[in-house]
Formats: sequence, structure tokens, C-alpha cells
Amino acid sequence: MTSPVFVAVVFAATVVQVCSDPILAISSGTGQWTHTLPPQVVIALTALVCLVQAICVSRAASRPELAMLGTTACYLLVAVVLGVPTWATPMQLVVGIAMFALGAARPVAVAAPWAASVVVVSCLALGGWAASVGAPPEAVVSFLLTEGVALASVSFAGVALGILYAVLERRAERERRRAADLQLQQAEAIEASRTAERGRIAQELHDVAGQHLAGLVSLCDASVDLAPAHPQQALQLIDEVRAEGRYAAASLYGALGDLRAVEATAHTPTPDLRHIGGLVEFWRERGKDVSAETEGDPETLPAVVSTTAYRAIQEALSNAAKHAAGAPVRIRIHIAPERLVTVVHNDAPRRLRDGEPGLGLGWGLDSLRQKLTLVDGTLEAGSDGAGGWRVEVDIPLPRTMEA
Repeated sequence: MTSPVFVAVVFAATVVQVCSDPILAISSGTGQWTHTLPPQVVIALTALVCLVQAICVSRAASRPELAMLGTTACYLLVAVVLGVPTWATPMQLVVGIAMFALGAARPVAVAAPWAASVVVVSCLALGGWAASVGAPPEAVVSFLLTEGVALASVSFAGVALGILYAVLERRAERERRRAADLQLQQAEAIEASRTAERGRIAQELHDVAGQHLAGLVSLCDASVDLAPAHPQQALQLIDEVRAEGRYAAASLYGALGDLRAVEATAHTPTPDLRHIGGLVEFWRERGKDVSAETEGDPETLPAVVSTTAYRAIQEALSNAAKHAAGAPVRIRIHIAPERLVTVVHNDAPRRLRDGEPGLGLGWGLDSLRQKLTLVDGTLEAGSDGAGGWRVEVDIPLPRTMEA
């Protein structure tokens, strides 16, 4: 679609350069007019041709060949037909714009021959006109060196810039496609991660149903059978039912929470005591003197116990950063067949200042105690009597861990 604004701008810029000198010369009475047509007529016709040339170049985006031929024909119309080649010199710039569009829209093998052909034909037309007015051969050659070379320079420069623009545009398009492909791959990877996490959660729910709940049923059946003759043993079995029920409830709570999270965003595996090294490194990078010692194998712990203990240590380290800046922190993890004990102990702060902002996890000790009740665990937190602070978590393990 032709833009009226574009046509008006090109026309105004061209007609001012083409007609300003002749109008000034005529109005001032300098120079001698030898043209067969009156100067007012030649100026009016030249302005009309400039308008047609502006319309032609406005079609360069959709029809570059026609735009190039049209703008060149308008230039030759003023230079050869009207016989005022010096007026037409500014019109070469519009030809160069059309050449740029041709180089940008067509391959080099198409654009270069088109440009060369048009330049050769234009030079022949200019030379023929110069010879027809009776100019001597040396004047014809000088005229061609002036106008022909100028037209060739503008034309080939326009084509070259168009070809360069096309190369850069193709490169940018490849980068855009590459970015789109990477974005698609990332989306696929995220979806694959979600699918894998859903599978893990499904397996965890299956394990809870298959192990804890089946064990609960077996223990209940056994307690019913033992109750008449061995009430004390039946009561012990009921205690085991209660413990197993806590683990089942906590496991379901964690798995369902993970399921809600994975449906909302890409989910990373829930950290547990196997990732304690990463937590220690996190705080060391922030200037904390943190050390950790582990006794036992975290791989043997139930997932809900391991994640609960990890979060307790996480909260204790956050509190140490806020309230005991600069004090060394020692973490001790003891995994026994019957229980898990974790201790986070920090010395008295070396300097008094507010803790690092933004590092609090928003999960205080009261919330920790509530979650620990699901696994029958306890939390003790208090001063060590020397200005330091000690947080201890004790979680009993299922009887199946003792075998």
C-alpha cells in the first residue's frame, strides 16, 4: 500500500533540489534560456515527473523491479526528453533508493544484472542525447563521465547496501528462529521435568498406600487378634499403628504439596539431607563460617523425615544469619537405626548488627514444631549459656528402619 506521507516527503525533497536553482536563475534574470519550451512549462513538467518518480519508489517494497525501472525512466525523461540533465541529477538519489530495495529483495544473481543493465541503458541514452544536440566527442565523453559515473555510483551503491541489508536481515531471522527453537526446547524440557516429577510423586503415593497403609491394616488385624489374650502386646501394636499413621499422613501431606507445586510451575526435587552440602556452600558464599558433620547414611531415611530435618536446619541457619552475624555455626547430623538427631549450634555473635536482609524463609520455629508433630518429632531451641544458640531436632524412625 502506497504511503501518502512517504510519497510527499520524497517528492518534496526531490523537487526542491531539482527546481530551486532554475527558479532562482529565472527570477534573478541571470543566465540565458535556450530551451524550445518556456521555462515555466519545463519546471512544471519536471515537478510532475518528480511526483511520478516518488510514487514509483513508494512501490519498491512490493515491486522492486518496477520501482527501479519507473524511477530510472523518470530520471531519463527529465534528463533526455526534457533536455535538462543537470536539473535531473538529484533524481539519481531516488533511483539509488529503488536500487537498494532491489538488492534487499532479490538475490545477488538477480539484482546485480538488473542494476548493470539499467545503468548501461541509461548511459547510452545520455550519450545519445549529448551527441544529438551537436556536442563534440570530447564533450560527450566528459558529460558521460560526470552524469553516467554519478548514476552508476549511486545505483551500485544502493544495490550493495540492499544486499548487505538482506544478509544482515537473514542472519537476524536465523537468530530469531534459533531463539524460538531454544524457547520451545526449554518449554519441552520443563514439561518433561513436570512429567517426571508427577511420576515420582505418583510412585511416592503408591509407596505410601502400599507400605504404610498396608502395614497399618496388618497391625490393626494383629492387635485385634492379640487383644483378648495379650492386651499389653495389643496396646504396643496400637502405638505402632499410631506411629505408622503419622508417617503416612506426613508422606501424603508432602506428596500432595509437591503435586500442587508441580502443576503450577516447573518443580525441582524437594531438598533433603542428601543436599546438606549445597546448603552449607550457600551460606559460606554469603560469608558465614558453617561446617557440617554427618554420621550415618541419609539415603536410608524416609523421604518425609529427611526433608523435614533439612528444612529445620535451613531455618536454624537463617536465624543464625539474622541474630548471630559473624558467629561460627556447626551442624551435626546423627542417623541411628531408631532415630535421627540434628543439632545446629552457633557461638556468641562476634559483632552486633542486623542480619542479612531477605534470607529469612518465613517458616519459624513454631511452624517447624507443628510439622515435626506429623512425624512424632520434637524441637528444642535455646541458649547454650555462653551467648550462643542451639537448635536440636529429634525424630524417631519407623521400626522397619531398625531391622
